[in-house]
Amino acid sequence: MGTACLKFEDCTFDWLYWPQARQPYSSETIEYIRALDAEEDIALLKFHGWDLPIKCARTLRISTMLLKKGVERGLTPFEIGNMMCREVLNKKSFIEEVVEDAEDSVLAGSSESAFLEAVSQMIDCCLDEIQIVARVH
Repeated sequence: MGTACLKFEDCTFDWLYWPQARQPYSSETIEYIRALDAEEDIALLKFHGWDLPIKCARTLRISTMLLKKGVERGLTPFEIGNMMCREVLNKKSFIEEVVEDAEDSVLAGSSESAFLEAVSQMIDCCLDEIQIVARVH
């Protein structure tokens, strides 16, 4: 039996339609999110007998990265969730575009950490641009 893995193109969150998704995170939730560590979570899963496939581990790492970076910039759950979900079926989400751009920018045979660093830099750049545009409007 194969291991199923959430892929970014499969992301849908029903909670995006809840009114509280548009509210800022509480200070307690922000502290919880800041403490998240994808590597610790992957190690915990492995300790309990589940060796996470690389694509699944990548999804966990990037999702955690986006959540933490979004929270640091004061984004709401709604704003972060929308970056992970497609607006329409045939248009890639923000995070899909970032991952694709990172894959194109990293040399073939590069390490996973080099790829994740490229993703991190691209997320930072895009989130900074979004914040600049939001301040102008």
